[in-house]
Amino acid sequence: MTGNRALLIAITVILLAALITGITLMGVYIRLPSAPDYDNVWTEIDIDGNSTFDIDDIASIEMTGNDFKILQLTDLHYRAGSKIAKSDELIRRTVEIADPDMIVITGDLVMTVENNFYVEHVAELFADIGIPWAVTFGNHDDEGRADKYYMGEIYENAEHSLYKNGPVNIGGLGNYAVNITRNGAPYYSLIMMDSGTYIDDYPEFSYGTFEAGQIYWYDWLQRGLIASGYEKSLMFFHIPLPEFKIAYDEWQINGSDPATGFGERREDECHALVNMGMFDKIKQLGATTDVFVGHDHVNDYSVEYMGVGLHYGVKSTRQIYHDDDMIGGKLITISGEVPEVVVENILLPE
Repeated sequence: MTGNRALLIAITVILLAALITGITLMGVYIRLPSAPDYDNVWTEIDIDGNSTFDIDDIASIEMTGNDFKILQLTDLHYRAGSKIAKSDELIRRTVEIADPDMIVITGDLVMTVENNFYVEHVAELFADIGIPWAVTFGNHDDEGRADKYYMGEIYENAEHSLYKNGPVNIGGLGNYAVNITRNGAPYYSLIMMDSGTYIDDYPEFSYGTFEAGQIYWYDWLQRGLIASGYEKSLMFFHIPLPEFKIAYDEWQINGSDPATGFGERREDECHALVNMGMFDKIKQLGATTDVFVGHDHVNDYSVEYMGVGLHYGVKSTRQIYHDDDMIGGKLITISGEVPEVVVENILLPE
């Protein structure tokens, strides 16, 4: 009888624990905001290039001083169990040091099942910082209750945000541009793109990359920008191109010349196992001078490859894996009548 009673008590405890867990999860799901109405949210373009390009469809920022400073932050990884206040503090410290005109966050802002709560926190944080900001999606952002569509609505409607959903039919979400003007005239363009998550049907595990439609769109957009007087651009996305590894290897083989690169590679480049030809398209058009990515948390190098700057951002919080001496941001300064781009790492003290 004693054994049966103990078993009954154990079963009761397990059932009560399961019931409490279920009620808790139900409460969390009940708190999940209802999905926005996506009717008429999306635009479509003809990826064969027949869509009309209108420069007025692109947001612009007027350069008010002698230079325009962009702070790249990356891989914030707000998630359940994370030290939110500490991450907020690190970001605010980096912003204070950089004193930028604009902030770009290159993916993995949030992660885990509770991403719907953390995306709202991120939007509120950067709205409170009060500097124009833009985001791209990473491979972890939509690994939770909130998908990219839901997060895109929050980002697009947040204060000081320059994020746009972009066209629906090219691949990814959040493919858009922001223009910088100088004395009211075209100066530089910033192109934000979604580099995907994972390639599901590849025989080996592979991180994502661009779809063909996105490369068509980049071609269409860049040609339209050039025709409108924006001759040069920067690109921002999350997952590095395969050319990053080639570029750093060559830089090391050639003696790690500080005139053509700086920073460190502390882990292998986690790029897609297929090359869709985005770098070839960049070279063909000749307008994008620099590419900025995140994804690999303990790489912060910048190298020049075939005339194009390839730059890892600096991981901006201490969430998930990181090195304590490689936390901060990347400061990009564009200046001069003939624009020149200067890039440097901002590393916070341990």
